[in-house]
Amino acid sequence: MKKSYLKLALSVVFALVLGLSSCTKEKATGRIQGIVTNMNTTEPIQGVNISLSPTGASAVTGSDGRYEFNNLAPGNYTVQGVKAGFESNTKNISITAGNVSSGDMQLRPAATGFRLNVEYLDFGTNFSQLQFKIINASANTPMSWEIMESLNWLAVTPNTGNLQGGQETTITVNIVAPTKAS
Repeated sequence: MKKSYLKLALSVVFALVLGLSSCTKEKATGRIQGIVTNMNTTEPIQGVNISLSPTGASAVTGSDGRYEFNNLAPGNYTVQGVKAGFESNTKNISITAGNVSSGDMQLRPAATGFRLNVEYLDFGTNFSQLQFKIINASANTPMSWEIMESLNWLAVTPNTGNLQGGQETTITVNIVAPTKAS
């Protein structure tokens, strides 16, 4: 009988030691939980690639925009969110043992399309030539453009072109003296 009590006591002590060591491990680490939202609409963004430095771990946000990193040693980390159509964002996060740190971040939609540097051209009575710029506001999407209006008293040079993301071109508009018919 004495031997079985000793076995039982040793089993209980062993179980307590195992339980305490796993509790100690959980409390010695921290977590990052975050949600990624659209800066303009505050809606969650699905499919954002999240990378964690310096560990090299990665995650992808779910349909609710959420992601999580578990069992992180205390220290400083950087999370970066990347998704096509959005500007990337980074956040520095400090992890303390036993705590959950916020990794919430917002992504700004990437600029797309074109812009002009003027709203209109005012030739007045003193000018016969003015210029404006076409700017590709997209960070990495090429665009083609064409000015299709054809007037016999207006000349536009150039009237077609291609621009890589972030590039611009200058357009010259001339008022042309009308030609007399013979």
